[in-house]
Amino acid sequence: MYSITAALLAFFISVSTTFAQISGQGDVVPVTPNAPVTSRVTFGSPFGNATITDVLNRIIDYAILVVSPLAAVMILYGAFQIMASRGDSKKVVAGRQTILYALGGLTIVILARGLVGIFRGLITGLNP
Repeated sequence: MYSITAALLAFFISVSTTFAQISGQGDVVPVTPNAPVTSRVTFGSPFGNATITDVLNRIIDYAILVVSPLAAVMILYGAFQIMASRGDSKKVVAGRQTILYALGGLTIVILARGLVGIFRGLITGLNP
C-alpha cells in the first residue's frame, strides 16, 4: 500500500513540475484595474426575437389546448358520478365538486391571458 501511495505521489509531482515548465509566460495581457472585460463570445436568445409577453402567451395557449379537453372530460365524469349516485348524497356532492373544480381550473387558465395583458399594462404603461 505504501509503494502505491509513493508511486502516485511521485507521478503527480513529476506531472505538476512538467506542466509548470511548459506553461511559461506566453502572451502577457496588461490588466488595468477596474477596466471592463471585453469578449467576442455572444449568446443568442433561445426565443429569438420574442418578448416575455410572447413567451407567456405561447405557454397560455398550450395550457388552454391541454386544459380545455381535460375540463370537458372531467365535467362529463362529474355528471356520470351524479347519475350513478343512486340518491347517495355523498356521491352527488363528489360529482358537483368534480364539475366545480373542472370549471374553476378552466376559468383560471382562460383568465391567465387577461393577467398577461394587465401585467404588460402595468410595466409598459397604457401604450400598446
